Amino acid sequence: MNQMRTTFLFLLFLSGILASCKKITTPTDESKKLFGSWTYDGNTGGFTGAGGSNRFSVDSSVEFTESGIFKVYVGSVQQSQKNFTIELKESIYDVNPRTALVYDNGEYETFQIFNDTLYLSDELYDGYTYRFIRN
Repeated sequence: MNQMRTTFLFLLFLSGILASCKKITTPTDESKKLFGSWTYDGNTGGFTGAGGSNRFSVDSSVEFTESGIFKVYVGSVQQSQKNFTIELKESIYDVNPRTALVYDNGEYETFQIFNDTLYLSDELYDGYTYRFIRN
């Protein structure tokens, strides 16, 4: 009986590890470029269009993992993390759907990547667009 319990716990542990290693799906080849680390470079938008969001600080960076985890760092200290998937969603910025980070609570932000620059945009009027440079 004790060996069966140990085997069950081991299999439960192993299935947890395998599930955490699973890669999320990407709707476009372009969206695969998101994975990796990015350094914060500024923002635009808001009520005046001049930026001013304090969501990220000057020494912030972000990391997007292939298993769907979005991590925010200030300096070398991780400040937060949340799960995401990548989907095509409606956007206030374009008539065509855009690639988006969709979070567990259903909220989403769209993103675009040009060369080594990531633009992450709030999907709301008077929202912000955050600019990151690939590490």
